[in-house]
Amino acid sequence: MQPLRLPSSVSCGARGVLEGRSASESWALAGVFEHDGETGYIYLYDQFKSGNQRVTGAIHVLSGRLDFSESEVEVRWSKDEELVGFFVRGRLWAAFRGAEKYGGDYRSEGQADILDSVVPLFGAC
Repeated sequence: MQPLRLPSSVSCGARGVLEGRSASESWALAGVFEHDGETGYIYLYDQFKSGNQRVTGAIHVLSGRLDFSESEVEVRWSKDEELVGFFVRGRLWAAFRGAEKYGGDYRSEGQADILDSVVPLFGAC
């Protein structure tokens, strides 16, 4: 697995995990990207649930080796904290709004399959 050092808005844990938590203390949710050396997913993670119930959603992001550097990735919340997204090189590739899922299937030369109405909700970095 390739280690990642991350921007200050996310934290890094074991197994190449990027995590972006809501700024609001009332939220129990976190967006978590994990790449195990072969496959990468972003998960919607509920900190108040226990055991296997903590992961409430998953979006496949990529299979194979990472082709982005540590400074090119971010997990962050929209301005209204209703969506959490996974960004590569500043482009939104996957997002959750509760049970709704957008995007996934990252390709370095491709385009994310995300509704045009979702992208602006994140604003500028």
